[in-house]
Amino acid sequence: MTLMNESIIPLTNVRHSGFGKPHLQISRSSQKQQQRRYSTIVNNDSEENDSTTTTATAATKKTIESLKRELINLGASYDRGYRATSQQMNPEQNAIRGIDDNSGGDDTLSSPLAGNWRMIWTTAADVLTLNANPFTTVGAIYQVFDPPSVTNIIDLLPPFQTLLGSERGSLLRAKVQTRAYEPTTKKEGNNKNKIGLAFESISLEPVELFGNDVGFLPPLGFDLPRTPFEGFFDVTFLDENLLIIQQNAQGGLGGLFVLTKVDNFDP
Repeated sequence: MTLMNESIIPLTNVRHSGFGKPHLQISRSSQKQQQRRYSTIVNNDSEENDSTTTTATAATKKTIESLKRELINLGASYDRGYRATSQQMNPEQNAIRGIDDNSGGDDTLSSPLAGNWRMIWTTAADVLTLNANPFTTVGAIYQVFDPPSVTNIIDLLPPFQTLLGSERGSLLRAKVQTRAYEPTTKKEGNNKNKIGLAFESISLEPVELFGNDVGFLPPLGFDLPRTPFEGFFDVTFLDENLLIIQQNAQGGLGGLFVLTKVDNFDP
């Protein structure tokens, strides 16, 4: 804020001290008055800046919450991306970009990643093609983060499930076990929001068959061989109830995932 002429410190005496430049003598009372005036100006500026910052922060949070609701609604409308054309995916992509822009791209994420997350939207080809199987359809998909363990859970249902009704439902649960690590290679960069994944095992667990609990049946599983082709993803947004990650898989099969936090991953 610019100080006006009336705030200039008044001079009570201007005299020479024998030789050299003039010596300026300032009235003590005027000096105290000026200090009080300057303090008031500075404090007012600080209060105005705090108020502006608070208003901007509130507006940003409101924008993010609105975009989050839009993401959830679009995900429900297009079955998490399974029933969306490339054109119908644009609004969802715009909402994701809007959240990223309003979050400021800060490297510091506001909530811990650990917990249970359910997928509500994806553009990843390796996940979208799961629904192309004529023998099963995709139910809920979860990512369970229990560092350093990350478990991907995919519920598979028979395509005629709706004809049988919920009382005669069948469910087969696939689990892909991975281990998270911090990327250290030059290619992956030094980004604390980047998480590497080493794939360890896959299992298929029978849960229900025509309405009967078959959880007692042993799962069918096998360990995955170690390969140099390990995936990783970037956490682009994370708060207490929404997670957005960018998967970077081999062969161009990466994509975006939007997940909401849930209490559990029970079938």
